[in-house]
Formats: sequence, structure tokens, C-alpha cells
Amino acid sequence: MGKSKVLFAKAQLEKLGKEYSLPYKFSKLLEQSSLKNMITPGSIVAIKIHVGDMEHGGYRTIRPLFVKILVDHVKKLGGIPFITDTWGLRHILVGIENGYNYETIGAIALPVSGIKETDLIKVRVPNPLRVPEVEIGSAVFYADVLINFAHSKGHPSSGYGGVIKNIAMGCTGPNTRSAIHNLEKEDQIGKAFQEGMVDAVHGTVLNKSGKVFHINYVMDVQPTCDCAPWSDVPIVPDMGILASEDVVALEKATLDLINNAPVVPGSIGEKAGLKAGDNKFLVIHGKDPYIQVEAAYRKGLGSMDYEIVEV
Repeated sequence: MGKSKVLFAKAQLEKLGKEYSLPYKFSKLLEQSSLKNMITPGSIVAIKIHVGDMEHGGYRTIRPLFVKILVDHVKKLGGIPFITDTWGLRHILVGIENGYNYETIGAIALPVSGIKETDLIKVRVPNPLRVPEVEIGSAVFYADVLINFAHSKGHPSSGYGGVIKNIAMGCTGPNTRSAIHNLEKEDQIGKAFQEGMVDAVHGTVLNKSGKVFHINYVMDVQPTCDCAPWSDVPIVPDMGILASEDVVALEKATLDLINNAPVVPGSIGEKAGLKAGDNKFLVIHGKDPYIQVEAAYRKGLGSMDYEIVEV
């Protein structure tokens, strides 16, 4: 098997021209992606994002402009897109207030599992590492295609949260999320928690063979999760946007880029004495984020070998 392809739209300008700006590069990335093979006219496409914290204290989420570019691309292919996130109707209203509404992005917002998180489908997980059964939100389960659009950032339970966490904790119901969080009691290094997340991802994608596309927004890489009611100075400079069908390759490529980057002055990374080449989230949170990548690889969800293709 060859290396998995990871598309990369770099944030850095090569020249002063609009075609070198990230929004235009992101459009080019989508044009070169495998989405054209997944989406057919009439396909219902769930776009899973994180719409922000419930108290409006955080602000470093995915900019609505990039969600609109993705929505427009789905429509161009004939798909019917909607954006979705967890925690029921209340969180959707937060997302609308944060700019993820029809007027700004051109798609409706729906809760993953209904207005009170009761619209769930139980799925048995093959060869589970920690969680044998997961409850998947009906909006994602019944969608024809899932686009997993994650914001890469730190997380105290897993060191890092990207496309794996965006599905595991964002496409499942409260019982599954609680079961995964309860795994934090099993060890101090986040191994059980991360393996539980991988089980949730496995259960979510089971009925979508060849119909899942993953995107990491590696911008505003803050040390904690978007669900926290605060935002901090990013720990590394803006990298850009990476995407792949392969969830393992994408997460590994993303973590490698972050770890190889210098730290931003004034960030928690600088205060911790981090430098290029350090496993940054391991130092910050005491949890090695590569555990989730390796666990997903062991479960056959993707390849550790990747090739970055810059658009």
C-alpha cells in the first residue's frame, strides 16, 4: 500500500495575490479532493464542526468564511449540505449567534442528535479497544456523506483534539461521551480516553464506507478545547488547512506539522520553554496525542505513512 495523500493549503502567502490567500487555496484543495467521488446530486451531506462554547467566552473557532467555502463546494457538486454539532438545540442557537447561520454560510444548522439529544442509533463497535457500543446522532448516521471539519487545538484529556475528537465527542450522544470521559480514571496519560475516542470514530463511520472526508483547520491552534469559555494565544503560527480521506494519516501529518513549528511569543508554549521538534501537547497537558493516532492505525482506520501534497 502506498502513502496516504494529505492535501495541504498553506496559510503563508507565496506572493501578494488573492490566489495565494488561504480562502482561494482552500477552494483549490476542495477541487482536488475526493469529495467529487463521494457526493452525487441529491446527496445529504453532514458537515460536523464545533460552533463554540456555550458562554461566548471563546472566539478561536473555525471562521465562518471557510465553512461557507465548503458549503458552496458541496452545493456545486449537487449535494444538500447542513452543518451540525452536539449538545442539542441550545448549542445550535449558540452557533447561529457565533456566525454559523444560513445568511453567512448558506446552510442550515441541525443538532447531531435532536433538540434534547435523544435521537440516537446504537452501533456495536468491531473489535473494541474500550467501548463496545456507541450511540450515534441520527443526523450524522442517516446522512449520505460526512465531512468532518475539525479545528486542531489542545485538550486536557487527550493532549490534542482534531478530526478524531471531532467525531468521537461531537457525533455521539451523552451516554457515549460520558463512557469515554469515565475512561480518564483508568490512567494518567490519556491512553484509555484516546482509545475510547477511536472506538467512537469506528462506530460512527461503519455505515459510510468511502463517504467520509476529514479536514483539519490548523489555525488559531490554542492550548485548550473550543468548548472552554475562553481562548488563549495560539501556541504555534497559523499552518493552514489539511485534508484527507485517511483519518490516521491526517492526524499524524497535523501533529507532525505542529510539533515541527516554532512557538508563538507570549503563548503558553513559550512559557513552557517549548521549541520546534518538541511534542508540544504532551508537554502542555501530560498526554501524548499520538496515542489516538496509533490506536486508530491498530484498528485499521488508516495509515501512518503519508505524503503531503501542497495545493
